[in-house]
Amino acid sequence: MILPRILTLPFLATLALGSSGCGLFDLLEPETTLADLDPAIARVEVELGESPRVSLVLVAKEGTCEAITDDVKAKVDDRKMDLFIRGGETPTQDGWVCGAPTFRKALAEENLGKEKTHFEVSDESARIALDFEDLLAERTIAPSHPQDKIEPGVDLALAWSAPGDEFAEDDIDVVFTYDDATLELPAPPQVSVVDREIVVRIPQGSPPGPATLRVDAEVHVAAASCNGTESCEATVKVSPEVALEVTSGVVP
Repeated sequence: MILPRILTLPFLATLALGSSGCGLFDLLEPETTLADLDPAIARVEVELGESPRVSLVLVAKEGTCEAITDDVKAKVDDRKMDLFIRGGETPTQDGWVCGAPTFRKALAEENLGKEKTHFEVSDESARIALDFEDLLAERTIAPSHPQDKIEPGVDLALAWSAPGDEFAEDDIDVVFTYDDATLELPAPPQVSVVDREIVVRIPQGSPPGPATLRVDAEVHVAAASCNGTESCEATVKVSPEVALEVTSGVVP
């Protein structure tokens, strides 16, 4: 059930911050079951870093915006996920915004590196089950040849540790930082993907010295199985780093 829009934002804010301590949308009683929601896409989003976590988003069909009931539960490998966004429309200073039902779970060390990951969303009305292979695989980069030196104007090929990953140049950005904060590149590095390797070239005239190359990548992982919804997809956001030394001459 969506709150009528005739209520003004100031009035909504007053309700949300009432003395009872209950948020505005905790007062609503959503009636949308998982079968009613009938999401068009179940989207998994993994963020790897200092605080890795996984999200499961139920993208409703175009033109709908529903809030799910408390009976809809989600699990990842039999571990309960927390309801982060119930869904439905919420007021903001810029107007009403539709939020997709979203579940989240922090990832522990023992969850990482697993070959298979299983997700379930269910209530009494329906069940969605997703399976992914190598979703939580270790993702690192390293020079394709055994060296940690990079020469200005010369391509450096970096091998990606998960050979089954799918990514394109538009999914990759790099950040090149010298250890000496007074040094900087005369222009941004060039990045390309060649034969599933990430190729980086720093410009001519780059000063010599040790540095760190960080690769910000968004990796697409296909679902091994997808049941209960039209489509399943997953993306992994990861930022591996490699220590390099910029040389002033030809690398031996």
